[in-house]
Amino acid sequence: MTDKIRLAILGCGAITRDSHLPAAVAIPGIRVAALVDSDFKRADTLRRSFGLDCKVTTDYQTILNEVDGIINALPNHLHVPVTLDAFRAGRHVLCEKPLALTETDARTLCEAAQNKGLLLAVGMHMRFHPNHRVLRLAMDEGMLGAIEGYDWEHGGAWDWDTKSGFYFSRTQAGGGILIDFGPHLLDRVIDWFGPVEQFDYQDDNWGGGIEANVLLRLTHSGRYGKVSGRLRLSRTYLVKNLLLVQGTQSTAELRLNGVDSVTLHRLIGGHDVSMALRLSDLPESRPNQCYFDQLNNFAESIRGTQKPLVDGWQAMETIKLIEGCYAKAKRIPEPWAEVHGAPIGVNA
Repeated sequence: MTDKIRLAILGCGAITRDSHLPAAVAIPGIRVAALVDSDFKRADTLRRSFGLDCKVTTDYQTILNEVDGIINALPNHLHVPVTLDAFRAGRHVLCEKPLALTETDARTLCEAAQNKGLLLAVGMHMRFHPNHRVLRLAMDEGMLGAIEGYDWEHGGAWDWDTKSGFYFSRTQAGGGILIDFGPHLLDRVIDWFGPVEQFDYQDDNWGGGIEANVLLRLTHSGRYGKVSGRLRLSRTYLVKNLLLVQGTQSTAELRLNGVDSVTLHRLIGGHDVSMALRLSDLPESRPNQCYFDQLNNFAESIRGTQKPLVDGWQAMETIKLIEGCYAKAKRIPEPWAEVHGAPIGVNA
């Protein structure tokens, strides 16, 4: 394929406005052919703000035969049916996370893409952060020694500029923060440390809504042997936003605001010494570089020069784990909501 790839973006909310569309217009080999949203005015305003000459519609079915690939950035519950429609039309898909709300539906998408010979890439943009590869290189080189475990905290008070509000509907979102941001972290730790053998999951959903806080303990079995770790996610208060990977020789630190580098801490001559590791051949980065790299990977995969860094089968593993967590959820201890050891409203 030598012509520009014709791309349609489905869903014109904040993630498209701030990330997907700026990446699309910055890649020379892509032409934005269509913007689709249930709110025509919102999509057309976005088109005009980027100076695009493209089709705007509320019906994605009308443009499937006019494009080569789509970005499915619609609410979670629409990922499966819309992606299946795209495959029926013979179109490649980059689907936002979560790929699906159940392992069964995720597998259906993977098999549909495979049977049609089409691409199914999944929007795990954090896998494109340079520090993901740097940490892998450091661990492979033995710079941490034997890997003993990890601790990762991510979150803060909710401030996402949602247009549809689907995040707060269990039917549409599939859950709370675990299925919202959890796929990014789970995808990364599974890629680093291997499949999850055991887990213990707690959240603050009392049974009728969605969770805002999560505590998840995991045990992996992979290239570094048995590795245990803890994930803590929050939508209600600021946590450390820090990953620490403990080794026998040093500790690696990854920060939310430092996506290009990994900091190693170790004792040398009785002194605590820190060193920053980064790739020396990185080009000058742009805002949201990871989305540019993600979309470029998708485009080059359509051309046949690359393969998706995160495909549907990989994303299915995170969905399987998330589904298992919800099925075996325990309640996070909340002593301030207890009366004589029983939850408020429950007869002791």
